[in-house]
Amino acid sequence: RSLWASCKKRISYSNKSQDYRRKNMNKFQKRMKEAFDKLEAIRKKAEAEKRSLTDDELQERASLKAEIEQAKREMDDFAAEEELRKSLFGGGSEGRTLDDPLPAGSVSIPDQPIYRGSGATALGQQLLDIRTMETPSKFADSEVRSAQSRVERSQKRYMEKMSALAEKEGRAAATGGFTVGVPTDGGIFLQGETVVDLMTNGFNNSEILRRTAKRTLTATQFVEIFGIDEKSRKTGSRGGGIRVYTNKELGEFTASKSQFSMIRVEPKKLTGLFHASGEWMRNVTFLGQEVRGLFGEEFAFKCQDLAIRGSGAGEALGIRNSSCLITVPKETSQGGKTVLTRNLSNMWARFRGKNPIWFINQDVNPELDELSIPSGTAALEPRFVTYDSNGVLRIKGAPVVVIEQCETLGTAGDIILADWSQYVSADQGDINEAMSIHVNFIYDQDTYRFIYYFDGQPRWSSAITPYKGSNTVSPFITLATRA
Repeated sequence: RSLWASCKKRISYSNKSQDYRRKNMNKFQKRMKEAFDKLEAIRKKAEAEKRSLTDDELQERASLKAEIEQAKREMDDFAAEEELRKSLFGGGSEGRTLDDPLPAGSVSIPDQPIYRGSGATALGQQLLDIRTMETPSKFADSEVRSAQSRVERSQKRYMEKMSALAEKEGRAAATGGFTVGVPTDGGIFLQGETVVDLMTNGFNNSEILRRTAKRTLTATQFVEIFGIDEKSRKTGSRGGGIRVYTNKELGEFTASKSQFSMIRVEPKKLTGLFHASGEWMRNVTFLGQEVRGLFGEEFAFKCQDLAIRGSGAGEALGIRNSSCLITVPKETSQGGKTVLTRNLSNMWARFRGKNPIWFINQDVNPELDELSIPSGTAALEPRFVTYDSNGVLRIKGAPVVVIEQCETLGTAGDIILADWSQYVSADQGDINEAMSIHVNFIYDQDTYRFIYYFDGQPRWSSAITPYKGSNTVSPFITLATRA
């Protein structure tokens, strides 16, 4: 604040900034309108065909609703940011010229980074310079002079850019104050952009979460999903108990009814905490590049692990602890730490879903390379486990994905056959980060806090018995231990 107070109190506005805000608002509205139109089209198509929505349509509608919510949040954040800009730097720019006096306390906010290099490098150096100039007593005189020099050079580069732009548009260049970059480069809007970066690191590094039926809750604490309580396809159980009877003329009708089930998903808090000493803060670039990225990846790892083995008590319910999981037994006299073609074939026979994917521990790979099925009387043809033209390993045509959360070879959970679209996950928006200098102030430490809300559970309350046959089926299959 002392640094900002010492800066010149000038700011330049232009009609271009108004156009920028208007175009952004229109962009958000257009995104929501397009998603909503698709949402309506799916519903109208089902109504015209006089049928219920399919699983794929339900999943697509859920994705479209999430897209609308995301666009709405971004639009609200943008509007809030503009309100904050007005409260800090004065009223709107309508009708203001370059020569008009500005409210006291105004600071210019450029629309491009004032430090060169990558976003993380620029952010790190800028924060370090601000810290150095605010607390010069903690730094050597040479470091303070270097920070001042960088600030002056960045101001000069920005003014040169603005002068060139003003000349091009036939306007005089703005003069004056200290400049603070866009969110990715620090300044007062640093917090919001940090959240987006963390969320990108989190979900883009996940092999499971991006395949789930994801819900993002904004104004609610939980989501309840209703469905048919169907545990069997046998007569009298289909549709939760719906029956159709043959009947003679004038015969009395026989009534039947359906039973319904409900699952409740309520995001639980996941937290991370990090302390950075004043000496460590001198390497802010490393902090921005590494620590935030590591926390984002760890949140993704934790959520993926919960989706597999979460207990459901105060945390997400993982498929391995759910009542719909089917564990296929090993073959008689099967050796320890082995995988047989018959194991995978039996798992496939018990699977019910539309998007099958095999998830394995990397220790399982050598066993898969050895698998083959008899062909004729003399040869063995390795066509059960294959590689496609892109080098992707496939079993029965379904892709194989290696993840750390699968158990080691020979342990139940080392191979999982799953359709993750039958797993509902929910959060309350992006990872939230906050920083405080007060927690350990007397130790010269800055504290970073990370919070993310997550929950999830399978759609299926149990495995289902088919109409014909005694073996149950499910979208989540594992292989029993082969010790």
